[in-house]
Amino acid sequence: MANALAPVGEIAKKREASLSLDTVLEDLFGLNVRGLKTVAVLWRHPARYFEAARSPDLEDRYTPSIRLWLSFFALYSALKFWWLGGNDGMIEAYAAGFEAAHLVLPEGMTYRDVGQEAVLGIFGAIPILQIITMVLLTVLFPFWGERTPIALRQRKLFAVIVPSTSLMPVFMTLMMVTPSGLLTLYGVGLAIVTMLIDFQTAYRGAICRIGRWAKLWRAALLAFVIVSLNVLTSVGAQIAGIVLIGNAYGTAPPG
Repeated sequence: MANALAPVGEIAKKREASLSLDTVLEDLFGLNVRGLKTVAVLWRHPARYFEAARSPDLEDRYTPSIRLWLSFFALYSALKFWWLGGNDGMIEAYAAGFEAAHLVLPEGMTYRDVGQEAVLGIFGAIPILQIITMVLLTVLFPFWGERTPIALRQRKLFAVIVPSTSLMPVFMTLMMVTPSGLLTLYGVGLAIVTMLIDFQTAYRGAICRIGRWAKLWRAALLAFVIVSLNVLTSVGAQIAGIVLIGNAYGTAPPG
């Protein structure tokens, strides 16, 4: 009996030994070595991924793009309190706005406290809104230059935005040290950089099998629509957050 169970024990030990750092990353963020290789391919040779996307199993070489995108948002959520909680420029900007609106605060609470509450709440809602808008765009965007089943469209669209999303840790870290007076300018620059990254990914891989100029305007339109939707969701979340905070605490007339 003991001899019969020995192979089972050996198999279990081998499985436990295979629980490497790759497995830990997969458990925490949904990212693993294959996922990171997929991101690298989308940066360097995006056409390879988009060709593999036509295969049901992605040629057993790549991670599905929507899973990668959601993994980056999981990482974003994990680090959100460090990024945004310490973002003095953004917190002070909201705090100044609430003070100018004469928000009535409870005993012992400061405008900075409310500003930090607003920042965390607003930037927690933005990813959810972006997920909804990107899924809708998957269904509604028709200009791929070829007939595309919904599954292929989903793979293409999320693959287009994975490279720019992969730079989110850099963008958020830079935002931490951006003075409040330059946040608007930083936001505009970020939108332009994101649009250029999305454009080059779409042009080099997502939109194919058509002429250069037809590919050019389709890639440019897709990048513009993606960034516009992201800006609208960001602005909408901020407006909604400010209104909700105002209703929660109330305002007093000046003087």
